[in-house]
Amino acid sequence: MSPLRPLAVLLLIGCCSPVLAQPLAPPPLAAPLPPPRSLLGPDGPDPRDRPPPLAPPGSVIPPINRSDARLEAALRARLFAGPVAPSPAAAGDPDQTEWEQARATAQRPVCADVGPLRYLHNRIDLDGDGRLETVAVVVGSFACASGGCSLLVFRDVDGVLELVAENGLFQSPLTVISNRHRGWLDLTLPASLHGAPDGLKELRFDGRSYRPVPLPATEGTSTGPPGTVVLELLPLPFERLGQPLPCGP
Repeated sequence: MSPLRPLAVLLLIGCCSPVLAQPLAPPPLAAPLPPPRSLLGPDGPDPRDRPPPLAPPGSVIPPINRSDARLEAALRARLFAGPVAPSPAAAGDPDQTEWEQARATAQRPVCADVGPLRYLHNRIDLDGDGRLETVAVVVGSFACASGGCSLLVFRDVDGVLELVAENGLFQSPLTVISNRHRGWLDLTLPASLHGAPDGLKELRFDGRSYRPVPLPATEGTSTGPPGTVVLELLPLPFERLGQPLPCGP
């Protein structure tokens, strides 16, 4: 036997002997990606549900061009009311003057009795907390008078629209400016006196609501501080302004 043959056999056995399996180290766990921030509003996606806090001064953010069932319910709750139950003291004598006056004052007309109404709305972070407030104007013969139309501001509290301010002073356009009072951005809008233009009004937050403050006229012009227009009534037929406000869901 050749002296090299045992050596070749040993080499062949060594190369083919099984190797003890080594446990594989698990790959390092990557940090999970954060879920994409949803742009879903209460009634569907709208990219402008998350606009910047303020667009460049002089720009216009068009109203949201879709209906909002939650906002519609909040508007109806503010504009209309059902029958008012008389107090027990007055229930026995409904003809007394005090009871009739209280009833007429407290009871607003029902939706079906006031004619067609439409609304425009937009959303912007007014108080700087990262959540969007809703500004809305209601137009129609019931909601508008010589001083303007119904302007309402709501904030979102745990999914419920809570009223911040309501007045009948809306004149187009409504502008958000960079000044703040009690942490809330100021609003400006044209003013009128007996239906005639009368400079500007500024709406300032007083800790509970927005209150109007007349601005002094500047050289006979109606221009005010630069800001971002968030509600503007375009010269369109009534049927094309905003969204219809139905009497029920």
